[in-house]
Amino acid sequence: MTTKNRRAFLKFATAGLLAFFVYIWNKLTLQHIKTSENKTSTLPLNKNKEVQFFDQYIVVNSEKGTTVFSSYCSHLGCKINKVENKKLVCPCHGSEYKLDGTVIKGPAYKDLKKVNYTTTADGKNIIVNG
Repeated sequence: MTTKNRRAFLKFATAGLLAFFVYIWNKLTLQHIKTSENKTSTLPLNKNKEVQFFDQYIVVNSEKGTTVFSSYCSHLGCKINKVENKKLVCPCHGSEYKLDGTVIKGPAYKDLKKVNYTTTADGKNIIVNG
């Protein structure tokens, strides 16, 4: 009878510790993303480049216009900083996104977050209100 109780205790303790670490990891990752979203940034706009990477943003120029995305992967918040074959690629776990921000390949299952922006009067800069 004590062997069953010991095994049950160890299972519950292991599950509890795992849940605790997942909770802490999630809080740290989401807190980092939230604090980085509250800044106003001015980015240079170069319409000759299809994709530009900045510290917290990705600027994509296409025939449809300019779109600004958060540079953080929707899976675990890793910073996306690479384009391969017209796809945005997360260096941590290999998630891939189309240039319009939609997920092509997981483990990410959410699209990249679009960010609202305005263009300066001279059209040379983008102002992002995170």
